[in-house]
Amino acid sequence: KGKPDKAGKPDKATTTTTTTTTTTSTTSTTTSTTTTIFNSCDPDLTLLDFSGCSLLENNLSDTFGGMMRFGSIANVHGVNVDMIVSGIGEYEAFNQTRNSIYGDFGVLNVRETTEGRLAFTFVDAETNRPIEIGPFYFSFFDLDSGDISAQLGGESVTVNSFRSFHLKDGANIHVNQEHGFTTFAAEKKSPAKHPTKLMKLTEEQLLSAVTVVYPKTSDFTVSLSAGQGMGGRNFFFAGASVGCL
Repeated sequence: KGKPDKAGKPDKATTTTTTTTTTTSTTSTTTSTTTTIFNSCDPDLTLLDFSGCSLLENNLSDTFGGMMRFGSIANVHGVNVDMIVSGIGEYEAFNQTRNSIYGDFGVLNVRETTEGRLAFTFVDAETNRPIEIGPFYFSFFDLDSGDISAQLGGESVTVNSFRSFHLKDGANIHVNQEHGFTTFAAEKKSPAKHPTKLMKLTEEQLLSAVTVVYPKTSDFTVSLSAGQGMGGRNFFFAGASVGCL
């Protein structure tokens, strides 16, 4: 099975300082700008392994609520951890059966021209109590615009309360940060096929992916937006960093 590679350390950052001096006839002004760059590969982050988990429940829908429950997605200090995905407010799938495990990835289907806000919660597999894990990677793959323009048919992912994110150089993804939320939106149609194996991703597939580093937490929320076309769009996700694949 394709396993997520050892991946990027947000707790150990490299800091660079750039100093610019501007001089006029009477004054000299010095400005320093500090940029923190997180490593993209860290073997100490909690591993979320979709290739080795099972889908225990799969009845997430807009009508009846429900959930997707990924069994044994991680093991923390000997405790098996499940991940539950549930809707917050409106969520509508075009084809609910597409919500699944596909190779090394989890998949969520979203009806075209809608946005689904989803909660991801980690629980003790035996007690069902929320459990904090992390820090950890969470990556979204295959973000593209389908057969029409990115403005009309593009896929986008919106997240918040994360530590950092990572994109491949030249990624086909536009980043917009506003009011504490960050949106990663497809800029064009990707010629790449749907991914199946993490360790066999092509360069084209990696250019349509983004990794988010979350701090230690028991839950996080994600909004998935699907543009026009094809009835619905599939969002692929996994627990590895694109910087290590």
